[in-house]
Amino acid sequence: MKYSWLLLPVLLLASCKKEAHHPSSARVTPPVAPLVAVAGAKVEPLPGAWKFSGFTDDEDLSGIAAWDEAHCLVCTDEKFSIQPGTMNRGGRTLSAGAAFALVPGASGDTEVDAEGVAAAKDEGCYYVTGSHGVGKKKADFQQSRCFVVRIPVDPATGRVMPAGISTASLLPWVEQDAVLGKFARQPLQLNGFNIEGLAYRKGKLYFGVRGPNLDGDAFIIEVEAKSLFAGKIATILHRLKVGTGVGIRELAALSDGSFLVLAGNACAEESKKQPQTLAPGPDKLFRLFRYTPGGSAALLGEVPQPSAKAEGLLVLEEGEKTADVMVLFDSAPGGGAKTYRVSW
Repeated sequence: MKYSWLLLPVLLLASCKKEAHHPSSARVTPPVAPLVAVAGAKVEPLPGAWKFSGFTDDEDLSGIAAWDEAHCLVCTDEKFSIQPGTMNRGGRTLSAGAAFALVPGASGDTEVDAEGVAAAKDEGCYYVTGSHGVGKKKADFQQSRCFVVRIPVDPATGRVMPAGISTASLLPWVEQDAVLGKFARQPLQLNGFNIEGLAYRKGKLYFGVRGPNLDGDAFIIEVEAKSLFAGKIATILHRLKVGTGVGIRELAALSDGSFLVLAGNACAEESKKQPQTLAPGPDKLFRLFRYTPGGSAALLGEVPQPSAKAEGLLVLEEGEKTADVMVLFDSAPGGGAKTYRVSW
């Protein structure tokens, strides 16, 4: 597969004038080397289909994380609730449990816009993030979208304990940050701030930012989880060279310290109130990168035969230089789950 067309915008942007430095509450990693396609890397479909059952609004599944071989948590971006799931990996089935509210007191038309889930086994909990962005259709601000939720898990059974939910928000930090602040509360169609991915490793949360894209760079916000819930946020802002108009749609942590990054259009589809301004084309092309903090975002390949809009990413099994992953797709019945083998 050839990637020369991906490199063109990067080369053109190399001569662009960089933004002036401003003090920020985050430590910012410098922009890394231009987009690199890994020689011999592949993203290949795996045989066999997964069947999801019992999920409310299963065409809006937006994130998934597994506690163990059998227990997982699946979020939906159009509801205020979330559902645990039971997996049968051999039979490739995933059955939903009873839904519960993510934000205490949420009900009715409240939309948390849950976009990412991460399992933190060493902390005994799941983390879930809202988009922290405005509505894609009406560009309206809703406080209910600006939560990070901590959900305790019974370590003996792998079952979630909704009664112990606690919440925090990343929005106050975003609004004050010198790099991302001016994009807060702005429409995604106009490069506004929006989170769509979440991963966890060793006490830290990694938020994958769909928008903004600046000069071909997307962002990951690394946050110490305890600091976020204590109200004194300690962060590092990572810049990933992924191409003009491209944003992060999901993250997944790998055991070697790197992350798989699912990327697609940074902008939402055009609406009557907000015209599309930055997307490079229809929201049908999705790519996987591998990123190690401090290094480059290495392109692994395109996601073959996507069911719809790629939203969720779950690592099923790892090899020395491979990972078998499940991808969920927004607007596809049952999440349109497909599995792939990624190699590098």
